[in-house]
Amino acid sequence: AVTSQTRPSAAVGADHLDAPGLTPPGGDPRTDITDIYAFRAPNGNTVLVLNVNGLTPAGDQASFASSVPAVEGTDDVSYRLNVDNDGDAVADVLLEARFGRPNPEGIQRLEVTRNGEHLVAGRSSRLGETHVAHGPGGVRAFAGMLDDPFFFDLGGFLNILSPTPGESFLGCTSPRTDTFAGTNVSSLVLELPAALLTTAGSSNIGVWATTVRGSAQIDRMGRPAIATVFIPNNPFEPVSSEPSLKTAYNQASPADDRALFRDEVVDTLTLLFSLNDGAGDDPSDDAAQIAGLADVILPDVLTFDTASSAGFLNGRRPADDVIDAELALVTEGAATTDCVSQNDRAFPAEFPYLAPAHG
Repeated sequence: AVTSQTRPSAAVGADHLDAPGLTPPGGDPRTDITDIYAFRAPNGNTVLVLNVNGLTPAGDQASFASSVPAVEGTDDVSYRLNVDNDGDAVADVLLEARFGRPNPEGIQRLEVTRNGEHLVAGRSSRLGETHVAHGPGGVRAFAGMLDDPFFFDLGGFLNILSPTPGESFLGCTSPRTDTFAGTNVSSLVLELPAALLTTAGSSNIGVWATTVRGSAQIDRMGRPAIATVFIPNNPFEPVSSEPSLKTAYNQASPADDRALFRDEVVDTLTLLFSLNDGAGDDPSDDAAQIAGLADVILPDVLTFDTASSAGFLNGRRPADDVIDAELALVTEGAATTDCVSQNDRAFPAEFPYLAPAHG
């Protein structure tokens, strides 16, 4: 199995190894969420994806975290897809996956529940294998290694404010390096009828993922890059300027986001909007726009109309260039692309919808 020591400690990505308690050495990438996705399948079902084990090298078999009841000190670990269907940023539907101990081939028992009731069970897939677990009503589940679907110039982001030509991706006009090309993640992919997630009279939901060990929430993610970009420390603030809030953010609930973290979002948006001042932008209306955008960014929930096949900001499809979409919003048009426009592997149209792992 891959260990945390095999991962670059500087990786942050969309949400890759984003908190001090998760980064090597000593962290556990098996509980660190890299990305989540929510989109409409060709058959009309809803697909939800939760990825961990970011930056796994090609050919490595990583495992999901599990508990070992016979061994003292091991806590139960669960992977949770939280679904709000009434707009209050509190989960109404909880999809919870648990894994057993890996066997010598790295295969793990998988069970998924919905609000505590059995939904589907099966096993994880070996590297290069696609084993699908089937449940009633068209429910399907996959767990195993797949290509990391996130595409992004991480170096250009970490150096976004650098005055040295070529270090930042600001103003780029030609393709740049996709940091995540050639790497894999451990993916949990669930496909299920939207009726298991929605409430009567509405097809709209909000989704976020969490990982939990025992009673402790380890990590969470909604929209891509929110924690990475807006929560200290980030590339826009010196590490010494204020304490990191990433662990506190990962342990918080979306319903509390505006009360706890809105000021941090406003501070970062103010800096990002200022990038456009040199182009002749009138900053007099920035405060009102920033206030409105902060209330879109928080709570950190991926909003999705299950009846629509449109992509980000409606849910998130694997091929959506979410970084370009967000850059244009949060910089008031000063930056529109990181010059990485697609994944290194094409996405299939059939389940599990992510590209095969790099062997």
